[in-house]
Amino acid sequence: MAAALDLVLRAPEGPHALGTALPVEVELRNVGDKEVWVVGVLDGSEEGVRFPHYRPTITRGGIVVQPRLQKEDPHVGPLRPEDFRRLAPGEGFDPTVPAGGSHYLPLATFASFRPTQPGRYRYGLTLATGSESPQQWLGGFGQRESERETLLDLVGRVPRGTVTARPVEIEFA
Repeated sequence: MAAALDLVLRAPEGPHALGTALPVEVELRNVGDKEVWVVGVLDGSEEGVRFPHYRPTITRGGIVVQPRLQKEDPHVGPLRPEDFRRLAPGEGFDPTVPAGGSHYLPLATFASFRPTQPGRYRYGLTLATGSESPQQWLGGFGQRESERETLLDLVGRVPRGTVTARPVEIEFA
C-alpha cells in the first residue's frame, strides 16, 4: 500500500504553550496512478477494535507520553457505504473530518493531549488496513443486513497494507 497512499501530518510551528492541545491536521493522499477506495477514522479505528486502524502516537525523548486509548466497549457503530471515499490519483482528504454523510471522527489521542512538561514532542500516525477478514471492518451493532454485500465489496477495494506518516515534532514551552 505504501506505493499508492501517503499519510501526512501537519501542525502549526511552535513553540506552543504548555497545557494546550496541538491542532494536528491529517491528510490521506492517493500518490498512485489508479483510483483507490479508502475509509476515514471510524468508531473503534483509533483503539484498534475495527479496521481501518488509525494508530496515533505521542512521544517525548522516545518515551510514550500519551498512551493509546483503550475502548472499554468492543462494540462499535456500523460501517456505512458513505464511509468509503474514492480517491483519484493525486487526490487527498482529511480522514478525521466528516464529509458526504461519512461518520469520521477526530483522533482523540491528539485532541486530548495537553503537555504539562516543556520539551520537544513527536506526533506520529500509522494507518493499517491489512485485516484478516472483511468482517473486521463491520460494526458491532446497528449494521444493516441489507448493506452487507455492498459493504464487503467496498472493503475488498481498499488497498491492504500499512502506511506511516512522517512524524511532526513540536516544541512546548
